Amino acid sequence: MDKQLSYDSLKSVLKHMSLEKREAINRQIPELRTINYRLPYVLETLFIGSFFEINGKYWTFKPTWVQSSENPLNYNADPKKCELTITQYNPEKEARQSMNKSDEEVLEQLFDEYIRDGTVVRGLLGCHGIPEFLKRRRENEVDLKVKATNLQLKIHETEDYEHFIRFIDLDVLENVEFLNTGNAQALLDKPEIKNCKNLIVDAMSLDIPSVNELLRLRNQHLQIEGYRFTRNEVHQFVQDWIITGREIGTRFSWPQRRSEDVVNMLDYLKTHFETLEADSNLESYFSDKTIYGNGTALKMRENRELVMFCGKSNIPSEWTPFTFEMEVVASATGTVPTPDV
Repeated sequence: MDKQLSYDSLKSVLKHMSLEKREAINRQIPELRTINYRLPYVLETLFIGSFFEINGKYWTFKPTWVQSSENPLNYNADPKKCELTITQYNPEKEARQSMNKSDEEVLEQLFDEYIRDGTVVRGLLGCHGIPEFLKRRRENEVDLKVKATNLQLKIHETEDYEHFIRFIDLDVLENVEFLNTGNAQALLDKPEIKNCKNLIVDAMSLDIPSVNELLRLRNQHLQIEGYRFTRNEVHQFVQDWIITGREIGTRFSWPQRRSEDVVNMLDYLKTHFETLEADSNLESYFSDKTIYGNGTALKMRENRELVMFCGKSNIPSEWTPFTFEMEVVASATGTVPTPDV
């Protein structure tokens, strides 16, 4: 006779199963639905907004149009109904369904079904707007934290951000991608964004803050995309990093379309700062990176140097294949004097 798993052993097994396998268990083994429901899922991706996405499966909504009782030629959206489309790309499937619920009600049902306290998102957690039902859930009504290392934000209002961030386990969060939205500075000033380990700011369509405001960010790696820095602004960035004594390992990346633009900027900086003979040492600093042309290094306090060079983007991009890179490293020559900038 086969020995049955204990309750704790069963929980451990279910916890480590994929979402797809656990959903299959719900359908095929009704006796396990209760315990399966109580355990948080481990997801690859999760996106929340006017749509819902989990592991490449999308739920999107369209209004249900009904004929006006006052004018048969007019059609109005029924607020209590919606047209639901479920799309999956691997393998490719699509299903449509008329729902006797509003899109908000369906979104809330999906949220409650898949998101529980302790849910883990191993890939990217994206917030592209806040559904109304999340705004109604007050702090003392919800004891729920999602564990995600990578967060993508596309939010317009500070209030929406506060509604969402309370569901995130900030002890786990490391990387934030801040997409085109308004009210940028108020959101970038939030401690969990300002001080997260890695921050990407997509400035293409932002109500972009000034350079002085960007300098308040204290991320270990800050990447600014879509911002057209002037030479004077880059000079200001470099000078601030030297004066404020950024920590070893602090890094700044600015993607560019042409390597020549980065090299020209480096040549400009060499004429405005006291540089070290670091060109030949760059490969030892960054053996894992592809470096184009000659870089340079500037003196900093406490046996540190600010190294700058033209690098190749880690993510293939037709528009910005190169990057202006700036990183604080330990001095290769020992004690260096404090620069006069």
